[in-house]
Amino acid sequence: MKKLLEKDFIMDWWLEKYHGITCNWLRKNEPELIKTPDWYKKYTVTQEQHDTWYNWAIDYMAKYYRISKKVTKRRFCFDYLDCSPSIKKQ
Repeated sequence: MKKLLEKDFIMDWWLEKYHGITCNWLRKNEPELIKTPDWYKKYTVTQEQHDTWYNWAIDYMAKYYRISKKVTKRRFCFDYLDCSPSIKKQ
């Protein structure tokens, strides 16, 4: 059986791509900030960037677990709440 994907892996994709950092970097450099959800506000993305990340996550997990994208989307709801970036208000 395959090892479960780590939450950090899913979050690192958008953090690295859009902000040049990782979850480990945040833990080392902003330990007080990550104790609250406020760090999501500091590292926001655009709606387009969010959609790119979401599509990547669904594609990646569907291939990783070898299940359909439809099933992946249905099962992704709680992970989405933990891992998704905040969207910049325009």
